[in-house]
Amino acid sequence: KMVKMKGAFAYYEDPETKEQYFACIIADAMACCSQGLDFIPTDEYTYPDDYPARGADITVTGEFESYQDADGITCYRLVDAVLS
Repeated sequence: KMVKMKGAFAYYEDPETKEQYFACIIADAMACCSQGLDFIPTDEYTYPDDYPARGADITVTGEFESYQDADGITCYRLVDAVLS
């Protein structure tokens, strides 16, 4: 299923593996709590050149998928994501 979401851009690089993680963070109506969703961008994006500043408003569209992490926990993310 394709999902489109608006929120704040977040980025993290694992210092040991150098793996990059991208997310869209959405605050609740009172802005006291937030929830994020990881996304894997299409190959046409290169960090940091093709990304906004951390915390900038973004819209991300991608295919919603579930996967198992290394501990066997079911997680969710957007794949083949496009920023607009």
